Amino acid sequence: MPMAVELKQIASDPKRAAISSAAIDVFSARGFARTSMAHIAEEAGMSRPALYQYFENKGDIFACAFTALVEGSADSALAALEKPGSVAEQLEGFLQNFSGAFWERTAASPYGDELLSAKSVFAPQAVGAVMVRIRRDLDRYLKRVGPKDRSAATGARRKGWIDQLEFSPRGFKLDRPSSASYRRRLTSLSESLAADIEVNRG
Repeated sequence: MPMAVELKQIASDPKRAAISSAAIDVFSARGFARTSMAHIAEEAGMSRPALYQYFENKGDIFACAFTALVEGSADSALAALEKPGSVAEQLEGFLQNFSGAFWERTAASPYGDELLSAKSVFAPQAVGAVMVRIRRDLDRYLKRVGPKDRSAATGARRKGWIDQLEFSPRGFKLDRPSSASYRRRLTSLSESLAADIEVNRG
């Protein structure tokens, strides 16, 4: 069974979902290395032996919790593209709900870098599956609001816009800006891309 599917099934179990939700707060407060199964069990209001009935280790819990967090952000971000408003407003809603909210939560933790490193170890497949869904839905959105011709040039331009929406926010984090500064950068990106889309739409 693919890991992303397995984690989604785990997260759909109410008890496992509750454990994952409690674990997010523990990981944010203590970091990955300093978090134990006992800490997670205490936060979830259960015994450590009971916790092992649902997860094998804290890496499994982290993968499930991180995946649920990313998928929730993706759901909110893609929903923003369907709300009434201009292209700039819709793109900003997408960026703020996905990249902005995620950075705000990560930046608030003193262990943000450690948690992102743990993500690369325990949840890369699941996060990759989320990004595939986001790119697919962004392509559909840009076909709707962007140029209508089906030329190769238009397809390449649309891919470039999707690349900017995915990768530019990562570069905006390099100097570890405050959440407010990071969100302003996302606003500028959405306005710039919307203007480019408008020009090419004709």
